[in-house]
Amino acid sequence: MGVIYKHEQADGATQILAQVWADAYAGVAQTAAKFCVENDGDRTANNVSCSIVQVGTNDGYGMLRIAVCPNTISKPFNIAATLGAAGQGGVWGQVGQYYWVITATNAAGETIASREVTVNVDVTTKRVTLTWDQVTGATGYKVYRSTVSGSYTTPSLAATVSGGATLTWIDGGGSLSAGAPPTANTTGGAAPTYGTPPTLGYGPLTVGDLKVGQQHFYWVNRVVPGATTDTDNPRQALVQFAEN
Repeated sequence: MGVIYKHEQADGATQILAQVWADAYAGVAQTAAKFCVENDGDRTANNVSCSIVQVGTNDGYGMLRIAVCPNTISKPFNIAATLGAAGQGGVWGQVGQYYWVITATNAAGETIASREVTVNVDVTTKRVTLTWDQVTGATGYKVYRSTVSGSYTTPSLAATVSGGATLTWIDGGGSLSAGAPPTANTTGGAAPTYGTPPTLGYGPLTVGDLKVGQQHFYWVNRVVPGATTDTDNPRQALVQFAEN
């Protein structure tokens, strides 16, 4: 499958195919819009850069500005679950298939859930070790568990992990606490913009490596200040991510 760039809205969860700039008018300063790209493939995208390229007449890279989002963090990625040996102290109520997702947290909020991992707990005294990669900017993580794939209604909170550099947690099947994964990434601030855009430029932007399931947030300015005619404003423009 390789690398698949999945584009999402500012919430980091709602997939989009295109953005229509219908409210851009000549000479009118517009608020920047926040977007997200996620590696939805099966391998790491190496040394990724982001740029705006021309698509249609009078549209394109000279009429939009972009910037990396400095405060919204990615959901956890590279999640793994490993079943241990019997007699390690597990207290599972029953054997069977269990599922986990993980979120990252900072002072502003919590990300959406990671990709799901699953293990068949075949002996109730076994334990499951969960691991993940460090999320830049995270101050902690939350682990959610379920017996139904894709369903994490409250109570599903298995653990609150302190410290952004703590990248493992062992689940022995203990009781769950109230809580469920959020439907929107609020680590950049409050809705609807989830933060404030920084100074924008013309790029290209260096994103760096983008691992499987990792997200990258960026801002796009809807109209360049100083536009004097309607044709100065973009109708169609493509934000392109590519490996270098």
